Amino acid sequence: MKIGLNFLPTVGPAEMPGARFYDEMIELSELADRLSFSHVKLVEHHFHEWGGYSPDPVSLLSAVARRTSQVRLVTGAVTPAFTHPIKLAASLSVLDNLSHGRLDAGFGRAFLPSEFDAFGVRMTESRARLEEGVEAVEQLWSSHNFRWEGRFHQFGPLPPVLPQPVQRPHPPIFIAATTSPETFTWAAERGYHLMIIPVVASHAKLSGLLDLHRRTRLAHGHSPDFRLHVSYHCYVAETQSEALTRAEEHYAAYRDKQLEAYSSWRGVTSDEYQGYERMEEAARRTTVADLMAADNIIVGGVPEATATLRRIAKLYPGAELSLQLRFGSVSHAEAMRAVRLLGERVLPELVGDA
Repeated sequence: MKIGLNFLPTVGPAEMPGARFYDEMIELSELADRLSFSHVKLVEHHFHEWGGYSPDPVSLLSAVARRTSQVRLVTGAVTPAFTHPIKLAASLSVLDNLSHGRLDAGFGRAFLPSEFDAFGVRMTESRARLEEGVEAVEQLWSSHNFRWEGRFHQFGPLPPVLPQPVQRPHPPIFIAATTSPETFTWAAERGYHLMIIPVVASHAKLSGLLDLHRRTRLAHGHSPDFRLHVSYHCYVAETQSEALTRAEEHYAAYRDKQLEAYSSWRGVTSDEYQGYERMEEAARRTTVADLMAADNIIVGGVPEATATLRRIAKLYPGAELSLQLRFGSVSHAEAMRAVRLLGERVLPELVGDA
């Protein structure tokens, strides 16, 4: 089983400056690298204290790249709708070079109305901008005399971007998918990999969408096998009782930041994001007990965490799990302890598991 770190910062200036958070994030990543974690993943968000300390995952992962040697560096995800494809292709290629070929390039649509408003981009264009942006980036990595005549961007003919990526013909491409069959289908048609978050959909629904993705890949001449990243909140402590108590406290702090960001959906509806206007109320009602009952969070001492990870592995065979250890009010010391417990005591128990 492969396990990595997932960072969606839920912190703001009143708690600590960005420089301190980044120092601690890099220290966590260094420890994970030494303890044979598989990857470090960063998401792109802006302005809100829910994710806002990660507006530029490529820059942050570039810093991690120079302090690690084994972990994959995953943009999970960057948003083509907010960045010109030439700029995005070039910056990702720099990261692939700085990491000596350890980039997994993940892309997503974004979903917060406040972010689309800030960039002056219509939410109704988000899917088309994702598809155009990813396909343009892929071509910029490998095509000569490349001309792009898209709906949102026109450029060329151009040579491939410099520097060229280390991984040829290009780094692995992942698409963040939630509940939309269109996203799973398009990613499959292009032969891309997937990143999912089970908390936003039932395991049964995701199982059906993953089957759709697999069948579509095969129908379009791609291998039915693909890489899958699955993200979870995780709190591991020395004992089950401590883990339960502390996870409740920290998740409450996380939820406060989440609700503030989700509040940008008030008064907004979108055919492209059906049901998202109800996310704030759904998040308000969600408890750690609910998440545990659905195997949508990992909370416990070493035995309990190990057992939960084994159940998740059966739900998503072969998946790489991205664990968010630093959420809400979780301190750096607690997150470091969790990395050590997972790396020194949980991962050895999982060696040999499928």
